[in-house]
Amino acid sequence: MTAPTVVDQVNLGDHVCWTHDDESEALDAVGRFAATGLRLGHKVICFTNASTPQAVRTHLEAAGVPTETAVAAGQLRIQPAVEHYPTGRRLVPQPLLAALVEEVTRAQREGYSGLRLAGDMAWVVGSGTTLDDLCRYEAHANRLFVDGQVAGMCLYDRRLFPAEQLRAVAAAHPATAGPQADRNWTPLLRTYRTTDPPGLRLVGQVDRSNREAFAALLAGLTREAPADRPVVVDVSELSFADVGAAAALARADRDASGGVRLVGCRPALRRLLGLLRDGDPVERAG
Repeated sequence: MTAPTVVDQVNLGDHVCWTHDDESEALDAVGRFAATGLRLGHKVICFTNASTPQAVRTHLEAAGVPTETAVAAGQLRIQPAVEHYPTGRRLVPQPLLAALVEEVTRAQREGYSGLRLAGDMAWVVGSGTTLDDLCRYEAHANRLFVDGQVAGMCLYDRRLFPAEQLRAVAAAHPATAGPQADRNWTPLLRTYRTTDPPGLRLVGQVDRSNREAFAALLAGLTREAPADRPVVVDVSELSFADVGAAAALARADRDASGGVRLVGCRPALRRLLGLLRDGDPVERAG
């Protein structure tokens, strides 16, 4: 399976953990991700580590992308991670999240229809960053994607991250992929902010592979919710949710001052919620 086939399924609104074990695979993925964004009129920012900025530019040029024009126009920026992330120091989630918010705001102000971010996360190795901090950063970053204006690809080299750590990091993303993914791969979970009523619409599945991302999205939603009305979560297009997902929904219902109202809840999820507590969010909202 070639990287381009899978990368083409990553759209605005997606936050994907891209795992690989070869620099050329990572370069193929970043190149395709960037080239697609430029073709669609998006702003593209690539934070490199294993590959140099020049290697990425050369790869794009070989694919027919006029990088000089894109760089001069400010549509394309390729820079070493050391210039953006606090390389050599422990990752602190909030400052990095604030920096990403600033990038999103700047791209919107510049009039781009979308922003694509690709980041080689190998810089955290040896920085003193804890697994908890890394997972918290990735999980909280999900709130940047629900408006459908940003696409993110976080590259993780399986040779640098032990399997147990990589599983934890992947669970902080709604979706995980790589060159080995099946031809029919699509992001396991996609989330969209709704405005009428305010809330979230969920499409896909929630299981242990993306549970932390899901929980973080719900936690962010309950924090932002008005005190006088329930949080609305449309689960009509959620084809599967495990007990962990149901537990996250029940926890959000407890934490939100107005509770949680589920729309389109399927019988299986309703039963799970009923097992977890008396008066689940669906029943309570009527």
